[in-house]
Amino acid sequence: MKISLNLRKIIVLLVLSSLSMTVMNCSKGDSDTPSAQIVGSWKITALLVKEGTAPEADQFPVLIAFLPCFKDIVFTFKSNGDLVGSVPKECQSTTDDFIGTSGTAKYEVVAGKLIITDTDGTKTTEDVSFSGKQMTWASSETSAGVVTTTKVVFTKQ
Repeated sequence: MKISLNLRKIIVLLVLSSLSMTVMNCSKGDSDTPSAQIVGSWKITALLVKEGTAPEADQFPVLIAFLPCFKDIVFTFKSNGDLVGSVPKECQSTTDDFIGTSGTAKYEVVAGKLIITDTDGTKTTEDVSFSGKQMTWASSETSAGVVTTTKVVFTKQ
């Protein structure tokens, strides 16, 4: 009878400790949220484009063949909602139309969307996802019935 009682106590302790470990591992901490994951410095490492039924192709190597400095552009997302772009001097005149080089934009991540508000009030919204040290912005547009999907892949520095 004493063995059975001790065995029962051990089983109850094992069940309780397993349950508590499961609950602790299932709860998400703040560092798991997209708003927390985005904080840091990021560089573009791929530019994936898919036009219609054509296979997806990485256009980043082509881009840096013409603009080698493009690989050195850094986007820094701060925890206070500020977004700062760092563009190498030799790239600024060329990338000004795409990225902008002055001021600090604001950003927020809401329901899988990254919303960037530029210094002039212009808003850009991108689908955003995270996988390890990678962040992907995805967008699609249709022209003459052909859907083009673009994914910009960033790697955290």
